[in-house]
Amino acid sequence: MLRKFSIVFVCGFVGGGLREIIELIFKNSAPLATLAINLVGALFMGMAYEYIVQAKHDTSSFALIIGTGLIGSFTTFATFIADMHELMITREILNAVCYLTASVVFGILLLLVGRLIVRSCYHVV
Repeated sequence: MLRKFSIVFVCGFVGGGLREIIELIFKNSAPLATLAINLVGALFMGMAYEYIVQAKHDTSSFALIIGTGLIGSFTTFATFIADMHELMITREILNAVCYLTASVVFGILLLLVGRLIVRSCYHVV
């Protein structure tokens, strides 16, 4: 148990660090940085999910380490909500609607793309 916790902790550290790198690339563009982070995270989550579905062995450690540790710390629902709040209180309603729509629609699409990528790899092998 301590071993899994340690690995999740390290992967969380890595995921948070990767998120910070993307936020630095998108300086002063908070909603765009969060959108990019969450969309990339959706793609990777789709890939991880499909790997778990296709795997012929126990994937519980993989799900915990990658899903919770790496992807969970990389993506950021709290920042998404804070960005939405900021757009709404500054009355940037159109931007808020576009941000919400892009986050949900493209997030689901990229999750599906991630699944298809992994599924195609399993069918090739």
